Amino acid sequence: MPGIGVINNPYSRKNKKNPDWMRSLGYLAGTKGEAVATKHIEDIHEMARMFKERQIDILAINGGDGSNSLVLTAMIDEYADQKLPMIALLRGGTMNIAANSCGIKGTSAGLMVNLVHKYRQSVPFETTWRDTLKIEDRYGFLFGNGFIQSFLEVLYAGGKKTPWTTAKLFGKGTISTMIGGSLAKRLFERLHARVTVDGRRLPQESFAAMAAATVEQIGFNFKPFHRCQEESHSFHFLSIVSSPAAFAARLPRVYFGKKIHEKIMIEMVAKEVLIESDKPIKYTLDGENYTSGLQLKIGTGPRLQIIIR
Repeated sequence: MPGIGVINNPYSRKNKKNPDWMRSLGYLAGTKGEAVATKHIEDIHEMARMFKERQIDILAINGGDGSNSLVLTAMIDEYADQKLPMIALLRGGTMNIAANSCGIKGTSAGLMVNLVHKYRQSVPFETTWRDTLKIEDRYGFLFGNGFIQSFLEVLYAGGKKTPWTTAKLFGKGTISTMIGGSLAKRLFERLHARVTVDGRRLPQESFAAMAAATVEQIGFNFKPFHRCQEESHSFHFLSIVSSPAAFAARLPRVYFGKKIHEKIMIEMVAKEVLIESDKPIKYTLDGENYTSGLQLKIGTGPRLQIIIR
């Protein structure tokens, strides 16, 4: 039985640039593993079922944050109440926020070589434990709505999703916020909702954005979720209630994970958040955009053991 299963996303920017190297992952794994590439969402569930039957010890995901979420959702669905394998995030995407937050460094090939070497030699792995978020029937690490989702919507509409285009839009959005420009109005449309956190209703009903995460970062080394590991089976929840300009002025504090006044942003460690709105709720989970109904619940899924090195 193979001990390592690898799922490749052939459509990630890094893998598109070098499609041949994906096949080499199978050779790296050798008799101790199997590498497969997905072409359709259905393929992921098929691979998850196969890996479950073969009782793999490690699942390696060669993609970015969106790929991680899709694969983990399929694995959690297929495994049901059975124990999940250890997870290796191979940093194969444009954005690798979850991997960065867990302290995973290196190239996809280097990470895979180290993974196979240690597994064959029975060398212990350095690991960390992370809860997953459960949003509707999906699992991931980082949720956002309001301007967080709008930002990605504008970014994806522009075509290429690269660190450069992301940084450029971030800069434009910040400047537009300061001067009250049209881009800021598009990005920062207020979200009107009733929000209940662990059974307690928040007094505010107008938000610039809400976010929840079980990883510290939100991109570009910003670490607003510094309390994400404070309790097991929970997440760090943020709700931005100020104007966009007031929040933008506090970005240096957000960058360093410093507390912000509650008139700007409310934060707490939570186990369940219920959002109720009069309109369908748009949100992003690990960089993928979705639309729910008039209610959206944020909870936690299985706790994962993630390999750092």
